[in-house]
Formats: sequence, C-alpha cells, structure tokens
Amino acid sequence: MRARPTDPGVPIPAPGDRDAGVGVLRSGAGIPRSGAGVPRSGAGVPRSGAGVPRVGGLHPATELVLLGCALVLVYGLPSPLVPALLLVGAGAGAARSPRVRFGRWLATLAVLAGPMLLVVGVVQGLFYPGADATVLWERGPVAITVEGLAVAAQLWLRVAAMIGVCALFAFGADSARTFDGMIRLRAPLGIAYVCATAMSLVPLLRDRISHALDARAARGWDTSRAVTRLRLLPGILAGLLSASLVELDQRHDALEQRGFGRAVRPAPLQEHPDGRIQTVLRWGAPLVAAALLVASAIGVLPLPTASELIGVLRG
Repeated sequence: MRARPTDPGVPIPAPGDRDAGVGVLRSGAGIPRSGAGVPRSGAGVPRSGAGVPRVGGLHPATELVLLGCALVLVYGLPSPLVPALLLVGAGAGAARSPRVRFGRWLATLAVLAGPMLLVVGVVQGLFYPGADATVLWERGPVAITVEGLAVAAQLWLRVAAMIGVCALFAFGADSARTFDGMIRLRAPLGIAYVCATAMSLVPLLRDRISHALDARAARGWDTSRAVTRLRLLPGILAGLLSASLVELDQRHDALEQRGFGRAVRPAPLQEHPDGRIQTVLRWGAPLVAAALLVASAIGVLPLPTASELIGVLRG
C-alpha cells in the first residue's frame, strides 16, 4: 500500500526520541491558557493625555518671545553691557539646559563669532579712519584708538550675543517644539509650517550628507581628506536640495489631503508645561523690552557706551 504523504507542518520524532517525547506536542501545548492573549481590564486603552509626549522646561512659545526680546535689546540699546550680559546668560542657559550640550554651543559660538572678532579687531581696532580719534598706540599706518576699539567691541558683542542666543534656542528646539510655540502664539499655520520645516531641514541635510560621504567612501573615495570632501560637496548638495524640495512639496500635498489648515487651533504635537507664570512672562517680557528702549531713547536709562567703558579701564 502506498504511504501517505507526511504533513510538513507536523514534526516527526526520531526513532530514539519516541519514548522521551521529543518532537511530540505535549498535552495542551500550543493551546492558550484561559484568558491568555486577552487584554486585561483597561489595558490598551490610552489614559487621559496619553499618546502626546510630555516635554519639560519652558513652553516653546515662551522661548520664542524671550528670543525676540533678547534680539531687540541687543540691537536696540547702545551699550555693550547689554549684549555682554545676554551672552553670559545664554552660556549659563546652555550649561544648565538638559537639551543643549554646552560644548556644542561653545564650538558654534567660536566658529561663527571667532572670525568676526578677527575682522573687526583688525579693521576697526587697528585701522580706524577717524581723524580726531584718541590714539592709544601708533606705529606707521597702524594705530590703536579708543573709538576703533569701542566700535569693534560693540559690533562683535552684538554679533556674538545674537549667535549665542539663537544657538541656544536652535539646539534646544526641534520642528515639533517650534510648531507648537508658533501655534500657541497664534501665528498663521502656513508660517508655523514653514518655520518648523526649516528647523527640520538642518539635521536632515546633515545626516544625508554624512550618508552620501559614506557611500562615496565605499566606492573608493578618500573622504578622510578635507580636499576630497570639498570636491564632492557641490554635487551632493545639489542632489540633496532638489530631493528635499520635492519631498517638501509631497509632504505639503499629503498634509492638505489630510485636512491641514482646516482646524482653527490644531492640537499641539507635544505636551509642554504652561502655567500662569509663563503667561505673565510672555506678556511682560515685550513690555519690559519696550520700556527699556523708550527709557534709553529719552535719556532716563543712561547706560555707559563702549568709549566710556574703555575710558574707565584706562583710569
């Protein structure tokens, strides 16, 4: 009689393992116990507020307001004490913030503000064009003047403070925080979407450039040399920018199809702490900044200028 074909899904025990029961399903094996696989009471049901990640620290709307007020004070008040204090405050915030690495913030400040210090120090500090300037040291066409040092210090401190404050916000925020902050400030959805997308483009391009350089290295390029990386970057950036624009267009079409912009106030992407103190801070910071500008303009707030500070240091 012809043998019946074996079902491939059922294991056949070896002859020596029949008595030991190897390969044979035990009684009840594979059968779920009573209640197994059934979720417990309340399991799988999200709690109130679940699904929205909670983020500590200041509300992103408060951070945006403080950022704007800081930039207004940096360029609105004529004293170098203001950008110096804001720069120190930004450094302290970067050192204490759990979302910002102080070394990264300091390296960004050094890379962006360091060349500016060199340029203004040489151009204004050594070759100030004023005829009635107070000369501190002179040799040939090179002269160190009080007015040149004052202009150089004021200009560099303003640029350094702007870089420090913006870097503190940029390293501590992401696209979701930026979008939530602008929505909380009642900004139009289109502007909030553009700003949030711009925040997400920087890390995206950085990662894709790194992957593209790794791919070139796998094909034999010596990407450890800076000259090779600079030679490859134009072609990589051209392709990445065009691909990013296409991706942004597709993302915008997908958002429109899903009803983006139909809600008057969309729900936040993250849960941020927002109490009465932060509400008062968001309203009070612009009023204080405006009051300081008006007081400085009418002479009620006599802040020392850079020339006066240099004169005090000279004794």
